[in-house]
Amino acid sequence: MLEKSDKQTIKDALSASAKAISEDTELNVNFGIENLRQSSLPEPLQPIKNFDDLRAKSDQVALINKYSGDSLYTHKDTKVNEIIKDLDLTRVELLGSKRFLGVSKNLEFLFNKNLKSLDANEDYSSAVISHWLRSNLLGQDIDHPDLKTFEELYEKLITFQDKYLTQLEDSLYSPLDFSKTIFSLLKDLEISVDEEKPEEENDEENEEENEEDSNEEENEEEDEETDSDDGQSDEQDTSLEEEEMDIEEGEVDADEDSWIENRSKLEELLKKVGEQEYKVYTKDFDEEIKAEELCDSEELVRLRGRLDQLMESSKNAIAKLANRLQRLLLAQQNRSWEFDKEEGQLDPSKLHKIIVDPLTPLSFKIEKDSDFKDTIVSILVDSSGSMRGRSMTTAAICADIIGSTLDRCNIKTEILGFTTKHWKGGDSRKLWLEQGKIPNPGRLNDLRHIIFKPADQAWRRGRKNLGLMLREGLLKENVDGEALMWAQNRLSKRPEQRKILMVISDGAPVDDSTLSTNSTNYLDTHLRAVIKKVESSSETEVIAIGIGHDVTRYYKKAVTIHRAEELGGAMLDQLTSLFET
Repeated sequence: MLEKSDKQTIKDALSASAKAISEDTELNVNFGIENLRQSSLPEPLQPIKNFDDLRAKSDQVALINKYSGDSLYTHKDTKVNEIIKDLDLTRVELLGSKRFLGVSKNLEFLFNKNLKSLDANEDYSSAVISHWLRSNLLGQDIDHPDLKTFEELYEKLITFQDKYLTQLEDSLYSPLDFSKTIFSLLKDLEISVDEEKPEEENDEENEEENEEDSNEEENEEEDEETDSDDGQSDEQDTSLEEEEMDIEEGEVDADEDSWIENRSKLEELLKKVGEQEYKVYTKDFDEEIKAEELCDSEELVRLRGRLDQLMESSKNAIAKLANRLQRLLLAQQNRSWEFDKEEGQLDPSKLHKIIVDPLTPLSFKIEKDSDFKDTIVSILVDSSGSMRGRSMTTAAICADIIGSTLDRCNIKTEILGFTTKHWKGGDSRKLWLEQGKIPNPGRLNDLRHIIFKPADQAWRRGRKNLGLMLREGLLKENVDGEALMWAQNRLSKRPEQRKILMVISDGAPVDDSTLSTNSTNYLDTHLRAVIKKVESSSETEVIAIGIGHDVTRYYKKAVTIHRAEELGGAMLDQLTSLFET
């Protein structure tokens, strides 16, 4: 049995982990009777046997707290309701697994364990659908249980993959839409009792949950300061990975010296894997596209209007900020003087010499242009799913403020965005699967690079496209290293003397399809290499704005903000310092 102090240490660690993942410092995790939706976990008995379970269930508690929201679609049939409720837990696990690699591993372990314990007499409809979703959306390679009916239902489910998989993926952030789609799927699988359309209602349990949890899509303005603090997530991932080193499949070597030796060997192996050379499996499905091609003109106008509304509450602060930035930049472009000339404007500073000596000739000065380099600024915005909500709103406002202000100062500005076309790999991954799952394939997703505003486009014409940043269906995953290379290549072709690249992001690169088939730090290592190359050897100057977290671990010049109003001060100092040199 564990000592009391050991138990408390485990409880404290699990509670802290749940708070970090959920971003809810008030989350209270109880121990005793297991009830995940009430944030209650079993007591830790023997960590050698049940710590992996506790860790995964702690992650479930955190994700339920973070991603539960809307009421679910309900039906008079209890069986259907239970399946929908079970799959809503799968939904929040999918969201968490896409954000945190350590969480993904923990939940995969727990799901595998639960699959192995399935009884032939149980109803495992939800387990089959969950298995199917995890395999396709997370790329998890999970063995099927040796049950004939399980296999039959899974094969039947595959026949509806084209019809439902994309719908379910796009509705992950909407519990209500997700449960609606699940119900339609159950009807096609002939699991529902009848064809009667269920009624949408809130039961008492869901009402209590909705009072505590906010709907991420409908209440975007009241959402958390950021969808995820990746500075915290990186620490969490690291701690989880270290725990996985400590406890391998629930076993701990009793010999301390042997444990240290094994851990050292594992760390060396991970280091070698992390040094894997970056490559791309295929670029055939990548796209570079203009913002107006992703949305019709009416939708663009509506989204721009929405952005204007979000900026309205901070209108005065934003105006002061823009004016201050404009004055600072224009001051760099002011004219200077040549003195002691025989003609020009009279120099009043030399008039005292005439009083001393009336024969002294008058002194004049001539105005000349200062040496202000022709400049272009490229703003590269992280348009990934982790930016959803307040982070993306802040990024859009930042881009609008900086872009409009620089335009007033006659400084060319282009605004770019980067994401992927799909979750979990898209066509690139399908091709990889068809070609036999080549080991270490490199980047395994379809990139989408967006041009919101080209450098040569007038601001009055390009500003409407910034509203597209608020279109949530656009936000997928992010491969920062290649996006940075793309923006740098565009700048290198420009004629301006001075080139500045401003990156707006909320965290580290994340592409689950790539990370699941390569080393865990594959994208992170590549991003660092690209930044180092751009900062040290190119003509481009780089500055980063971290939305909600510190990005100085990547960039030499960086600031962190949580709201658009915080652009003043540190960011201004950073930006104007670039023009002073």
